[in-house]
Amino acid sequence: MDKKRIQLCATIVAFLLAALWFFFPLGGPSEGHLLFAMRLALPAILLTAGSIGLLPRQMTFGFLFCAIGDAMGVIGSFEGQMGSFAIAHICFILFFLKDIRGGKIQPSAYLFTTLLCSLPLILATVKVLPAIQDLLIRIGCAIYALLLCGTTWTSIIRTQSIQAGKVISVVAALGGSFFLISDFILAWNKFTAHIPNASFLIMSTYYAALLFLFVGTLRVSQIPQKN
Repeated sequence: MDKKRIQLCATIVAFLLAALWFFFPLGGPSEGHLLFAMRLALPAILLTAGSIGLLPRQMTFGFLFCAIGDAMGVIGSFEGQMGSFAIAHICFILFFLKDIRGGKIQPSAYLFTTLLCSLPLILATVKVLPAIQDLLIRIGCAIYALLLCGTTWTSIIRTQSIQAGKVISVVAALGGSFFLISDFILAWNKFTAHIPNASFLIMSTYYAALLFLFVGTLRVSQIPQKN
């Protein structure tokens, strides 16, 4: 088996095991153990390492800042968490924009995707942002919401680009959409109203987003195909 195929398979298996370990921390120390709590960031760390040579650098850096954002969340720094994920989304957007550039995309695709991504923005503006008391946090969340929707918008538009041109681009679009769902649940639960089983919903959709973004942005031409 080719080294890149081994790297790909090993990364996905390790990611799934790390995500499973987060949800089912059997044999772990007592609650509140910081180092053990950092297992939340392990899936993103594994994707960062495993993406080297398989994914464009923008995606590797995006996963790296996701891992940093996870670590910031574990230590309770919401500002650090939001800032790190904002940089991650900038990395994702830069990659998707590069892949979109020059593609022959129908105006209807732009219109439909813009309307679709506007819905969560409008809902956040009406329901979430007014509930945030701290002005700086509110401004930061507004900027982050734009970047988050930017990742979703560009990942969906990429599916219509001739340059993307692969079914695999749909997987990346699912990743961008799951990221939006995860963070919307997080924001609603934190600032607007309690959501039952919010932690599970947030983390399951977040890990799905990471995996789909990883698979959906693979340099397919560099992965040898089976004969």
